[in-house]
Amino acid sequence: MFKKSKIATSVKLAGALSFAAAASISAPVFAQEDAQIDEKSVEKVQVVGSRIRKVDFVSNAPVATVGIEQFELTNSVNTEALLNTLPQTIPGLDRSSNNPGGGIATVDLRGLGTNRTLVLIDGIRAVPSTSGGTVDINTIPAALIENVEVLTGGASAVYGSDAVAGVVNFALKKNFEGVDFNTSFETTEEGDAEIWNGSLTLGGNFADDRGNVVVSMQYTERSALFADSRAISSVALDDATDENGNLFLEPFGSSGVPATSIFTTLPDNFGGAAIFNQDGSIRPFVRSGQENDFYNFAPVNYLQLPQQRHNITAMGHFEVSDTAELYMRGSFANSDVPQQLAATPIFQTSTFTLDGNPFIDPSAQQILSDAVGGDVDTDGDGIADTGRAFLRRRLLEVGPRIVEDDNTMFSMLGGLRGSFGDSAWTYDAYFQTGRVNQNSIQLGNVNRGRFDQALLLATDENGDVILDANGNPSCADPGANGSLVGCAPMNLFGEGNISDQAADFLRTRVNSTSEYEQKLYGFNISGDTMDFFELPGGPVGLAFGFERREESFSFDPSQDLAAGTIAGFNGSAPVSGEFDVNEYFIEAYVPLVEGLEFAELIDLELAYRYADWSTVGGVDAFKVAGSWTVNDVVRVRSSFNRAVRAPNIGELFSPQNEGFPPAEDPCSSQATNQSAAVSAICTATGVPADALFTPTLDAVSGQTRQVSGGNPNLQEESADTMSLGLVLTPMDDLNVSIDYFDIEIEDAVFGFGGGTNNVLQTCYDPENELGGIGSAFCDVVNRRPDGSIDFVEILSQNVGSIKLTGFDVVADYAAEVAGGNMRVNYLATYTTESSFQSFAGSEVVDCAGTFGNTCGEPTPEYVHRMTVSWGMDDFDAQLLWRFIGATEDDDADEVYFQEDTGSFSYFDLSGTYHLGENYRLNAGIRNLFDREAPRFGGNAEQSNTYPATYDVFGRTYFVGITASF
Repeated sequence: MFKKSKIATSVKLAGALSFAAAASISAPVFAQEDAQIDEKSVEKVQVVGSRIRKVDFVSNAPVATVGIEQFELTNSVNTEALLNTLPQTIPGLDRSSNNPGGGIATVDLRGLGTNRTLVLIDGIRAVPSTSGGTVDINTIPAALIENVEVLTGGASAVYGSDAVAGVVNFALKKNFEGVDFNTSFETTEEGDAEIWNGSLTLGGNFADDRGNVVVSMQYTERSALFADSRAISSVALDDATDENGNLFLEPFGSSGVPATSIFTTLPDNFGGAAIFNQDGSIRPFVRSGQENDFYNFAPVNYLQLPQQRHNITAMGHFEVSDTAELYMRGSFANSDVPQQLAATPIFQTSTFTLDGNPFIDPSAQQILSDAVGGDVDTDGDGIADTGRAFLRRRLLEVGPRIVEDDNTMFSMLGGLRGSFGDSAWTYDAYFQTGRVNQNSIQLGNVNRGRFDQALLLATDENGDVILDANGNPSCADPGANGSLVGCAPMNLFGEGNISDQAADFLRTRVNSTSEYEQKLYGFNISGDTMDFFELPGGPVGLAFGFERREESFSFDPSQDLAAGTIAGFNGSAPVSGEFDVNEYFIEAYVPLVEGLEFAELIDLELAYRYADWSTVGGVDAFKVAGSWTVNDVVRVRSSFNRAVRAPNIGELFSPQNEGFPPAEDPCSSQATNQSAAVSAICTATGVPADALFTPTLDAVSGQTRQVSGGNPNLQEESADTMSLGLVLTPMDDLNVSIDYFDIEIEDAVFGFGGGTNNVLQTCYDPENELGGIGSAFCDVVNRRPDGSIDFVEILSQNVGSIKLTGFDVVADYAAEVAGGNMRVNYLATYTTESSFQSFAGSEVVDCAGTFGNTCGEPTPEYVHRMTVSWGMDDFDAQLLWRFIGATEDDDADEVYFQEDTGSFSYFDLSGTYHLGENYRLNAGIRNLFDREAPRFGGNAEQSNTYPATYDVFGRTYFVGITASF
């Protein structure tokens, strides 16, 4: 029978509506002094961070527990939405992640990266989805989650590689009996961004309660929301300064425009840039002001990615005997999450027919011939037969760029666990196999070769363009060139002039498949020395075991995608790699003393793990932790971990791929320093003197091509993580803890130079001893003959270091108020340092309290999540206050309209009403006061802001009903 979850019936820390670091602030409970109680008969528990089961075990590291009631009260059908509100996390990929994203959702503890956050399900590794080993938490059955435990700080000694930032453990419901049906719906005040969810869970015991089987099914449908639906994201913005030096945001976008633009040496009245009119004539390109010519690519981008997701999970266990139990879990998840961007912008140096081209106005032919014409003039009319220029065109006629991602996960877990007769020793042996497949179809790409082919028209021996009876030209090369149709001449010179036939010829459909496969074998034994040895504080708890993992990943792109012969989405080469690792571990819980004055309990936790990798060889990790419980009011705890992270498949085996991160060319007209010293570096690295500081070198919409790839010689990262905490219980209903954390990562895997922006800034900084002519930074900058940047080469190396320090504060208070039970939960993180050094000798960049093109997502120094809950009889209510501290832009040399975000407070109000014993209704309002997100220009991430951190949807309403029998 379903039991109501009400505050009135539970005032425990981890009770209904609580959201606090349960293990980190729970009041200490001491060993039972009544000798008549058999300790073996008392239930022992295991918490995240240890494999040792012990009565009333209290962790010596901070653990935040998110109860099932929080998922219901916040209507978090996508798990990442709730986890991203934790102070210990920096938002990862979520529903707003429209390229990059890949249709997955991630969790990022402490902002150290998703590849340094280990995701577990019931204490066992989840199956990764990407070459970087990242887990898509959409694959975890949300309807079966009992709670989520978040352990921050290194946990490699207990769980192995990747647990550098910490562990997120999804604990699923056990021994479920009955039927649970839930459906919920949410929509914004604008009546859009809808999310509908439905789940059905059935379970029951059998064989005189020796066995239990649970089956859970969930379906989620999320509607698309385009960027033009919100004022903040409907127009691409950039930073500008008026005549009085005042900063403002002006409409901006891409120089790849639907009418085609050319930035080159033109008559003075053109100012170095021209754009075509629809009739094929040209005019100066308007580069500033409210009515400029840049293309607004924003409106057709997704602000909320649509999603269709199916999850089916079956779990069961059966007691074969009093000392042995078989268990299993099978999971299937499928998620369809498309992404959409504006039509392809092609930026390409191409040769096109000029003299006699019916698509180009005769006056424009002369101007272009003088600027970009070739040396051949067959008919001697003063206009070159062909022109060659860096063309910028937004191919609206081809249609938007769309990625249709279909992700499927399947996993099976089976095991045998039990105890050794009457002994307190237990064992657990298990095998898990899992596979994640992604099928991706890209629409809206164009073939670069066919683009060039369609620009050259057929001519006769006199160089005159050949026209048919209707005055239409044909292609000089009419071949299909891999297309389904033959070449059609392309009128690139004016908006809307590309014919349907030419668009069909350009259009290229590409696809890719990827597969991540994992096999996991594990065996562990745990118990204590109660039967044969005890310390003054009690028996020593022990756990030891073995784990073997075999993982492989492959990415198989179609030919055009692999070769990078497309414009639209980035080219991606094939990836294939695998590894295996054998790991041996041992843990000990050592209660040194108990029951003394000023020493109610002093204990130690010790752990060691040795791992033998097929890629990096042998590595080890260890943990030393302890606590001193002074009395029932004061407890001091501390932990030190040596954590390791072996490089993942992507870091090891990825071939070179291209990307376009935000970066400006220091040699372009946008350069802030145009001194002689910078000029010397520019010319030495391939910039012609006549192109120096001209628009010819202007980066494409502030984005520069980056070529990056893996390195099979990478070694493991090592991290030292330390925490020191104080736990106070000054009264029965008040618990407070404060923990200092310190994480230092050495030999961190970085792309050389810390990314394209840093490489360029270092190379062309005359004051930086690491840059300048002949430096390693300048060596990786590759330029075209005209001086513009072709690409910057960034390869992975063990050259970086990361340091993170700060404090976690947790408080929990309960009291009777107005006839009901009130509870206040407070979680806060104060980050004092979040720095990285991309290689030895480079600048140390501290991202604490900053955001921007270097540090990315805002990392406030202070952030908190606070809930005030109240319940009486059949009604529970909660007010949630999420505070995001102010952050400043990380680039002090650039001037942006929004250099300081200011602090943000979001309030959510929700409640649950129990309709008898079998039904409950929950409803709520998110972003109660409709707080708008801050607007940014050149320092934005997506949609002119950071949509994973700040709410771009506005006030949102949700309602759900659950029936339980």
